[in-house]
Amino acid sequence: MKAAAWRVVALLVIAAAAVFVCYDTLLPVPPEYGLRTANQTMGAAQSQRVISVAPNSPGAMAGIRIGDTISFGKTPLERAEASYSAPGSRISVVVNGSRTVSLLTPRPAYATILLVPLVIRLAFLAVAALLAWRRWEDSTARALVLFLLCYGLLIGLPNTVMPTPLLSVLVLQTASTLLLLVGTAAAATFAAEFPDGAAQPVPRALARITQILTLVAAGVTIAATSFATTEHTVALARTAVIWLFVASALLVMAILIVAYVQGAAWERQRRRWVFLMLGTGLVAVAIDIAVQNTTGGSEIVDDATLLLIGAIPFGLAYVILRHRVIDVGFVINRAVVYSAVSIIIVGIIVIVDTLTSRFVEQHSRAASMAVQLAIALVLGFSIRFINARVEQAVDRVLFRQRHLDEAAIADFTLDAQYVTDAGVLLERCVATAMRHGHATAAGVWLRGPSGLYEPHNSSFTQSQSVDENDPALVAMRARRVVADLHALGSALPGVLAFPMIVRGELNGALVCGNKEYAEAYAPDEIESLRNMAAAVGHALEALRVRELEERVRFLERASSGYLTPAPGNPVPPAAL
Repeated sequence: MKAAAWRVVALLVIAAAAVFVCYDTLLPVPPEYGLRTANQTMGAAQSQRVISVAPNSPGAMAGIRIGDTISFGKTPLERAEASYSAPGSRISVVVNGSRTVSLLTPRPAYATILLVPLVIRLAFLAVAALLAWRRWEDSTARALVLFLLCYGLLIGLPNTVMPTPLLSVLVLQTASTLLLLVGTAAAATFAAEFPDGAAQPVPRALARITQILTLVAAGVTIAATSFATTEHTVALARTAVIWLFVASALLVMAILIVAYVQGAAWERQRRRWVFLMLGTGLVAVAIDIAVQNTTGGSEIVDDATLLLIGAIPFGLAYVILRHRVIDVGFVINRAVVYSAVSIIIVGIIVIVDTLTSRFVEQHSRAASMAVQLAIALVLGFSIRFINARVEQAVDRVLFRQRHLDEAAIADFTLDAQYVTDAGVLLERCVATAMRHGHATAAGVWLRGPSGLYEPHNSSFTQSQSVDENDPALVAMRARRVVADLHALGSALPGVLAFPMIVRGELNGALVCGNKEYAEAYAPDEIESLRNMAAAVGHALEALRVRELEERVRFLERASSGYLTPAPGNPVPPAAL
């Protein structure tokens, strides 16, 4: 199957995952029977000792007391009927090994949609879709897509109840564990290969070990779900999977550190952005799982973990779109961003309006109408204010520096034709490429009388003349393209060369090195630099023509007797 077809398949899978996430959000939450057991996980073990009973709860009404031993079944499926029972149904519980009681599964007090987990999960999938759409041919990006897909599906997954207990076991227990393991293995692969797809020996070996541990843990998980019938076997399998995951998470952290230390200096800033978010999120997940399996869980730890994990997709989106640590070749349309953010804010206000109106309506319909009218008036008069503030905030975060740089390059592009000194023109061209194009080095190569292209005002440490048959020069001469110097195997230094074509001839090229912080050049930046190089090329040609004209006039005046060159003051040669 071709890469384009695989890209379509990946995008369809991500779209299906987004639909499932929305569906999962609407499912009921696991039931609460008012019983707190020693391991604090309802139905996880074959027999549990009750340590507290909530008053007026289903457990209290069934006559269960503190100190009783209760059992929800011998097999994982039988125990799942208690953990994932539908609201309004009844389950059987064996108390102290001799008495069987019936518990009524309560209905939730109110239906609620947890917006924060939903937004985070959809953010994971949105970034995965962006990478699959723009960078599917890159193996590193594919590994990151798999990580984002797995964790986007995983977050909050065990906190709902599927239509049947069997489906709940398969999806909420087995599938969630497999997603955690596979996502971690994908993170290890990404950490080893980022950013250029070529892993160093040590990170590659650690990634392979992580993949092996994942396969072992996945096998144990599937076997425990399918064949384990005793409490001891289930507990042993659960413990083994937890320790295998902890080992995998530690290996990912080791890969992040080793890859950063062994990476080239220009890669470290790029690695630092991504590795910080990835490592923090995985450590948070490992700590949360450890707390759940030692103390039964903590709301503070759960909330902190959700916050740290939620930072991963938003942080990745920011560094991809703002700093281009992964080149997706995607230019953000400012109007689209302004509109999207404004719609989100207005939507939040509308939701608040609806909830407030419903609350007030329970007390007074007239008061509800008054509140709705007041909020509508406030919203109507504040739309322009909201849009202006959104525009300022988005511009400041994502576009301000880029806009200033593009404006500076455009200004010099217009100024170039009015510069009367070739040396000054080349110096300002190189300085503009470095300052506003954020190139770490830049230089101009101009065609000389011998046919060689010679460096002028170059800031590269190694600058040498290049033959006119160099692959990059041939490509620029023949196809008028911006040359990718690494891909073409050019002798020119740097990463990109921008042609200076005048009257169909390649008079020179502006050569730019890597961007600061190892970012990739954005399409709009490339276009700005290309226009600047073309303008400088025409300006240099105009200066050359002007010097030739001055030389001709000088010779004409000298030959007609109006001017005699003085000794030591020969006829001025053309500067270029």
